[in-house]
Amino acid sequence: MNYYLFIPFAIIVIFMLPLKIKVKFSCNLLEKNGAFAIFLFDKKLLHQQFLIKKGKILLQDEQNSSSTEIEFDSKEVIFTKVFANQLKNKTRLKDLFLFYNVGVQDAFASAMLAGAINLFMLIFFTSLKNTKPTASLAVYDTVSYNRLVLEFALKSCLSISLFDWVYSFVLSLIITNRIAKQKFEKKAFAEGDK
Repeated sequence: MNYYLFIPFAIIVIFMLPLKIKVKFSCNLLEKNGAFAIFLFDKKLLHQQFLIKKGKILLQDEQNSSSTEIEFDSKEVIFTKVFANQLKNKTRLKDLFLFYNVGVQDAFASAMLAGAINLFMLIFFTSLKNTKPTASLAVYDTVSYNRLVLEFALKSCLSISLFDWVYSFVLSLIITNRIAKQKFEKKAFAEGDK
C-alpha cells in the first residue's frame, strides 16, 4: 500500500473545505464615515475605519496608527469590484442581517422613510432568497423621530472554499491589470490627441 497517495488527497481536502468568513460593515451616510471588519473562523483578519472626502476614501486601521488615501478610480477600488464580482456566485450565504437607524426630524416622514426602506429590503431579500434558499435574512430597524440620522450596519456570514477564493483572487488580479492597462492606453491616446 502506497501511503504517499494520502498527501495529494489531504491537499485536495484542504482546498475543498469551506472557509467560514464573517463580515461586519457599518456607515453613517450623513457624516460619510464608517467601519468594516472581516473575520475568518471568528479570528479578526481586518478592521478598518473609512472616511469619504472629495472623491477619495481615507482608510485608517483600528489603532489609528496608519492611514491610506485611495481614489475612487484607483487600481485598489477596481480590484475590489472585480474580486467581489468573482466571489458573488462562488460564495454560500449563511446569514445576512441589516440594522438601520433613520430619522428626518419629523415623526411622520421618519416613519414613512422606515416603511419604504423595509419594503425595499423585503423585495431585495425575497429575490435573494430565491437564489440562496438556505440563507437566514433579517432587518432590524430603529426610527429616530426627532433627530436627523441615517446609519446602516450589515452583518453577514459567508462560506467559500479555499480553492474558489484563490482562483477568484488570481483571476481578479489579471482582470484588474488588464483594465488598468486599458485605462492607461486610453489616457495616453487622449493626451496624444491634444
